[in-house]
Amino acid sequence: MVQVIEGKDRARHANLFETIFRARYETFVVNRCWSLPARNGLEIDQYDTEQAVYFVDIDETGHLQGAVRLTPTTVASLTADYYPHLSDGGTALRDPFVYEGTRYIASPREKTAESNRVVKARILGAMTEWAWSFGIRHIQTVIDAPLLRSFKKVNSQTFALGSAHPYGGGKGVPGGGTCMAIRLPVTERAITEIRSYGALDSSPAPEPFAYPNTAPQFRDVA
Repeated sequence: MVQVIEGKDRARHANLFETIFRARYETFVVNRCWSLPARNGLEIDQYDTEQAVYFVDIDETGHLQGAVRLTPTTVASLTADYYPHLSDGGTALRDPFVYEGTRYIASPREKTAESNRVVKARILGAMTEWAWSFGIRHIQTVIDAPLLRSFKKVNSQTFALGSAHPYGGGKGVPGGGTCMAIRLPVTERAITEIRSYGALDSSPAPEPFAYPNTAPQFRDVA
């Protein structure tokens, strides 16, 4: 089951956050060889703020199967800060109705296609339903360009903000790869498609545990 927790509760739920940050270290620093700030086996960056919202799926053995972090683009946007060139223009990368998804992990303990679909659907579904409940219209993120097709399988309304561009570094790609910025529309159709993709019998809504009890500030925006 997916749990949702806010960055402001990091001290209160220190063990859970350590699990998240350690999984991120293993996934992105060790396995993908990204050059990221890391210390003592934990990957934590400047976007792990009190305003960040985390979605995490930990199984009964304690294995983190999936996770993603959402941040309000008005104050914390990796795309706007480091990848503005991934937008062809005409789209504001900072928008009160757009949140940004980063540090996405889908790593089920059982390495099967079915398990991967279920974990992806649970994490992306919980994220999308949470965003829907607060009136967020889009979730944007930067992905490896070849993954666009995979995201469209989960949410067919997903679209690119611009062309793919090269980036450097990473395991197996000393010359770099290609990345692109995309947006996932937050709609009822998207929620239905995500549930269908994972063959989920019921809503992947998060548990009450640490569920945000206040809406994001942009709810007051006309």
